[in-house]
Amino acid sequence: MNNKLAPIYLEFANSEPALNAYLQMEASIRNGSLALRDIEAVKLWVSEQTGCDFCLSVHSFKAKQAGLDPDTQIAIRSSVATGDERLDCLLDVARSLFRQPGKMPDDLLSRVREHGFSDENLVDLTMVMSTIFFTNITNHINDSQSALPPAAPIDK
Repeated sequence: MNNKLAPIYLEFANSEPALNAYLQMEASIRNGSLALRDIEAVKLWVSEQTGCDFCLSVHSFKAKQAGLDPDTQIAIRSSVATGDERLDCLLDVARSLFRQPGKMPDDLLSRVREHGFSDENLVDLTMVMSTIFFTNITNHINDSQSALPPAAPIDK
């Protein structure tokens, strides 16, 4: 068994409040209302936006375990349709929250509700986005390197 700590834990350990917040948020995400597949899709997309190679490596591996094949992962990271309307809708919400200031457009909110997402799901989505963004930018401080293979390159 590998007992080596991931670099992000060591980085967060520089601030006890940061480490505690991160651990609590990750535990809350695991116990939240979103499926693991949804969580990993959002973490992949946000990590692509921030250019966090460490998180892209880790979440490509986790996304595969959650049932997201390599082509779907590339589509997510490239911000193109995956062919799964529900997942695409969730990612559209993430993109809107990440990129557009102000209130989420009413038509997107209606669409997300039509796909069965609840207020609980939407709040949990923001927690996933906040946590992975926190991790991404913290990794940029020390240029963390993953022991996992790098994420597949995408054509931009």
